[in-house]
Amino acid sequence: MQKTRNAPEGWQRIQSKQDYRSFLAADLVAHGLARWHFYLAPKHPELNYQRLLRRVEYLQSRSTLVGKVWYAFERIRLARKSVITGISIPPGVFGPGLSIAHVGSIVVNDRARVGAWCRIHSGTNLGVYQGGAPYLGSHVYIAPGAVLYGSISVGSNVAIGANSVVNSDLPSGVVAVGSPGRVVSTDGSGRSLPDWFPAYAGESNV
Repeated sequence: MQKTRNAPEGWQRIQSKQDYRSFLAADLVAHGLARWHFYLAPKHPELNYQRLLRRVEYLQSRSTLVGKVWYAFERIRLARKSVITGISIPPGVFGPGLSIAHVGSIVVNDRARVGAWCRIHSGTNLGVYQGGAPYLGSHVYIAPGAVLYGSISVGSNVAIGANSVVNSDLPSGVVAVGSPGRVVSTDGSGRSLPDWFPAYAGESNV
């Protein structure tokens, strides 16, 4: 039986239309965009995927018959888009302000939980091991090729280096690299996250 775990800092579900709009707005900021236009879809297929993911998350919260049918339809669309983009992220894993850097192989287990303002690159995996999956806080940077697995807790303001393998807990405000991942500095994720990201300022920033 899995132990009860507290949700990481910055993580929340979309439970209303207001939440849905807030998530969409934060995701735009995370990609350095002020507004979404339909013609941006070919240029930003990763963000187009995210927007469909958020719609599925919103529809998941609706209990009406129409909402359930719409959810099933959009869930199928999301599965097809996963094949096209190589991105496999189940609904309800990431908080607001998700930034998928590129299309490519991104595989996330549905038991993982990630807070707000995460930047994740291609070739990454948040995987399950012995029934548990990673919990990550807010403002976490995951570099290309990084793998995090098992029932581990990663704090906020953390950068995971390229091709690192993390299978143990990490505190907040660190940079971890290597296999197995080890702390190499206390610089946090600030230097790794894009300039347009809001600076980490604790839970009040989420």
